[in-house]
Amino acid sequence: MVPKEVYEMSALTRAASWGGGKQLTAFCLMAALAVGLVACRGFFGQAPIAFMVPDDGGDTEVPVTVTFDISASNDPDGTIASFELDFGDGSTVATGTDVTIPVAHPYETSGTFTAILTVTDNDGRIGMENAVITVGPVMITFAALRAGDYDIFRMEGDGSDQGAVLNTGDDELFPDLVRRTRDKIAFAAEDGTSWNIWTMTVAGGSQSQLTTQTPSQQIQPSWSADAGTIAYASNAAQTPSTITWEIYRMTAAGGAQAKLTSQSPSWAIAPVYSPVNDNIVFVSDKGSAGDSSLWLREEDGTTTEIYDTGVAGGRAGDPSPAITAPSFGLSMPAGAGISRPTWSPGGDWIAFARQAGADIDIYVVESDGSNAQSLEDFVDSEHDVSNSDITTTSNEFCPFWLEDGSGVAYVKEETGGDFQICKVDFATGAVTTLTAIGDNVSPASRR
Repeated sequence: MVPKEVYEMSALTRAASWGGGKQLTAFCLMAALAVGLVACRGFFGQAPIAFMVPDDGGDTEVPVTVTFDISASNDPDGTIASFELDFGDGSTVATGTDVTIPVAHPYETSGTFTAILTVTDNDGRIGMENAVITVGPVMITFAALRAGDYDIFRMEGDGSDQGAVLNTGDDELFPDLVRRTRDKIAFAAEDGTSWNIWTMTVAGGSQSQLTTQTPSQQIQPSWSADAGTIAYASNAAQTPSTITWEIYRMTAAGGAQAKLTSQSPSWAIAPVYSPVNDNIVFVSDKGSAGDSSLWLREEDGTTTEIYDTGVAGGRAGDPSPAITAPSFGLSMPAGAGISRPTWSPGGDWIAFARQAGADIDIYVVESDGSNAQSLEDFVDSEHDVSNSDITTTSNEFCPFWLEDGSGVAYVKEETGGDFQICKVDFATGAVTTLTAIGDNVSPASRR
């Protein structure tokens, strides 16, 4: 017979052993459940959220750089481990791990593209977001005499879809587009008393008169690289004067008008801002062996002659044949024309109209005025394409370097005496005539 004390102790031991076993079992079950939850977190967790905001800066014409802000992408129960951004244009896909850094991408061709952002979280789950990117073709803005006076027109870079954006009973000339965004046009317009500088959208809206210097003339506006200022030519120093023309500058809203050059008693016209800084190339007859030469005003105010034909009677930068006169005269200096120089998109080259003999031709120089050569020779030497049709016996003037770097547009005097806009393609050397109706001058693309 088991002693009572031993039995009671054994019972207590059994009870303690039974209780301890249940605790151990419960602990093991909880541990297994925790391991299972960790293992299955990817199954039970939430997917990350992909979010992007594309910004083209208001620019809708190729080439367009779109910046994608993907910083709002997040994971509700974890972290974003990586992302992949397909731009939709067949280019290399962008990848990374830090969504706080914006992703910039240049679209080099026009069209509609679907950008796809994929984000992956630390559990391997993914989230996706799409955005439609629309990039329009290169557009050329120009002035045309088609309905009794000069008006502002626009067309695609291949000459299609031509149409007036401003058609009034007065004359408008010298259109110039805001750099980068290309959403606003500066131009010169007459009102029967004088010429002044105006701005408007590329659709012709929000017209604003910036100068009111009656009776002097303000013409040939040029936007600065940051679109903060506009340079222009004016004879306001002697109101009016066909001799004392100088280069002026004002804010984009028309304020703080100030004279930049002091070429008097010579004249200065046709200012064009560099696309990379505040240097301005312009045309003046000061010190020229001929009737005009190219000058450069640097950011610090230094003004120097950079190219002269070296030929008596020669002209550089501004020569043009006698176009049909506007209903209200421009009062241009003797020997000066409406043509003006143009910078290459990178600011390395300057194209201009040059007359050193019977014909007016397009020439190109480096930004310091060196290495002068015909447009034909430039296409041959810099792009390894030969085409003798680029330089002709006709007059060619009003050059404009297309901002996508594909070529140069310019005006050519046709056999019948009218003026049409042509384009040289740097890739092939081909010359294409883009217009066929009326007189068309002053082509301008993105500046």
